[in-house]
Amino acid sequence: MMPAKPLLMPMLLSNLAVLSAMTSAQPTDTTPQHQQTVERLTISGRRNMPQTEVNEDTQKLLNIGGLMGDPIQALYTLPGVVYDTTDSAPAVRGSSPRDNHFMLDGQRTGPLLNQLYGSALNSELLRDFTLYPAAFAAPFGHATGAVFDVALRDPKAQPLGGVIDLNMLRTSALVEGSLSENQSVYAAYRHSTLQYFTEKGEELEDGETITKVPVLNDYQLRYQWRPGDQHKLTLTALGVGEKAGINLSEASEAGRIDPDFIGDAYLNSNWHSQQLRYEYFGQQQQLLAISLLQLNQREQGGFGDNQFYQLNQNNTELQIRWQQPLSSTVLLQTGAEAGRLNADYRYDMILYYCTDHQPDCEANRGEREQDDDRLSMQYQTLYISADWQLTPDLLWQFGSRYDHQDYTGDSLFAPRTHISWFVTNKLELVASAGRHQQLADIEKSLPKIGNRNLQSPRSDHYTAGLRYQFDSWRLLLDFYYKNMQRLPRALNPAEDPEQLHYVSDVTGYSRGVELMLEKELPGNWSGWLAMSFSQSERQDPVTKENTPYRLDTPLVIHGVLNYKLSNDWTLGAVFTGRSGNLYSPITGAKPNPYHPDYLLPVYGELNSKRLPFYHRLDIELRKQSTLFSRPAEYTIAVRNLYNRENVTGYYLLNQPDQQSYSIKKDEDMGLFPYVGMKLWF
Repeated sequence: MMPAKPLLMPMLLSNLAVLSAMTSAQPTDTTPQHQQTVERLTISGRRNMPQTEVNEDTQKLLNIGGLMGDPIQALYTLPGVVYDTTDSAPAVRGSSPRDNHFMLDGQRTGPLLNQLYGSALNSELLRDFTLYPAAFAAPFGHATGAVFDVALRDPKAQPLGGVIDLNMLRTSALVEGSLSENQSVYAAYRHSTLQYFTEKGEELEDGETITKVPVLNDYQLRYQWRPGDQHKLTLTALGVGEKAGINLSEASEAGRIDPDFIGDAYLNSNWHSQQLRYEYFGQQQQLLAISLLQLNQREQGGFGDNQFYQLNQNNTELQIRWQQPLSSTVLLQTGAEAGRLNADYRYDMILYYCTDHQPDCEANRGEREQDDDRLSMQYQTLYISADWQLTPDLLWQFGSRYDHQDYTGDSLFAPRTHISWFVTNKLELVASAGRHQQLADIEKSLPKIGNRNLQSPRSDHYTAGLRYQFDSWRLLLDFYYKNMQRLPRALNPAEDPEQLHYVSDVTGYSRGVELMLEKELPGNWSGWLAMSFSQSERQDPVTKENTPYRLDTPLVIHGVLNYKLSNDWTLGAVFTGRSGNLYSPITGAKPNPYHPDYLLPVYGELNSKRLPFYHRLDIELRKQSTLFSRPAEYTIAVRNLYNRENVTGYYLLNQPDQQSYSIKKDEDMGLFPYVGMKLWF
């Protein structure tokens, strides 16, 4: 999270991802929006029933062909989601990936998407996966973009059993079962297999040599005690670790541009969390949930001539939620959250002050600096939300949220509202609006290299749409608009006498429409066809000019097909087509003022060019069978079936010996096969 050399970590990760690009390359972009529909309110009794199975909508995502055993990759099939190659993360409806917030079992979590490749969760443990792309309700916060709400399932009350998963990317084992009549547990562990197909010293590209083979591992542990119909106590522990490294020589792409890159580049990160949650289930949908979370995150990286950064973050958080029906038509939800973040950091590096609204980070190069410090921040949240069934066909959800943190002293009172009107049994109209805020990036707020008083970004969201059901078909239409305020802007060190480094004065907006036609079961096939049209811009406060945002994607076309070939065989296919990414064209080269023998690119107008149209087809075959008299599943998949050469960017290739340069293109991964097997015991 330190402001490292521009694009250094993405460059390191992308080179290592050559070995696993099927999970880190740009996936698909649209799928059913069942998660966003608010159904009629029904207040009835609720018992403490174990939630041990994946829900129907999430199962549809997991059944998508081409996921290759990675459940969170399904997020790239959700509406308005595109893959950002710079941050290796999802961007939603024209917002930055850093504007999103991931939640796991109702609280904050470590990164659910690894930096190298893949996700941090075992697909066998996923119960619910919901995207709130805009105007989300009061219980959700810490985001101006979108909220990804993930829930793990409860352990099954069964004799001891589990699943073994063997595939080309990771090997995993899951064991679960009952400890007693009211106690159950599961434990899962996954370990990457890429390191067994690569060797230390292997050359990836010219001048790029593996020094640490990429290794990932993660674990999930859950214990649950249900002493009666009204009480449930759950203890959950999660952990993820990943590391990799390469050496960049003078012959490498980066080494030809700037000798500051030359040397060993490495990444070593991990996070661990423990959550203790108590739930009380009363009569008529009464629910009390108390959760205590401890989250520890550690990230370190290095590059060049002994440049490095280290960041350790520790979150301790207490959360209380209460749900209470006030009448037969009104359901009240309220909650509070209080936590503390302690972070210590060290770095020794050349600093670059930059945001994703600027074409040339080299222009804001600072000096090499060192620091060793720590910060502490307390934060509090209060929210209240009510679901009011005004008529049998009209549901109104309204509420508000208050957030405060003492690091910069920012506070926000954020109203939220949503209305759902069933015009007929087949047609539903929906509309939502709300104000949202998130904490400013830590690395842009550090006392020495950032702005201690940097304001928190804010955004107002507005959405409207309809859902229409006919026979086994479903039509969904959504319009949205987001305005954005107080986005960060980096200052040129030479023009920053107060050494603020960053200010919060960039504004922007995104708007769009999403249309989807879905074919649901019954029948031998199901799937959907979706299209989205969108626009996203940012305004420079100095020039007052509006510029397309780098992740602006005007057109996305997406098709999903699941076809049951027989009782044992299922075919899945996913087609993705979308507008190419925006980029600032390289119009020439100039001498590097710090290294005169090297050339730096000269960029044209910000985000004025667009890459060629991106498209590809992924297919997957699954066969249900048995092995050693136990249920088994075999998977064969091919990513990018027709081997489309999708361009992902352009770069300047310096040739110092010839005192010249050329402009080269990067391409996404071509055809890639995948095989896997699961065995239940």
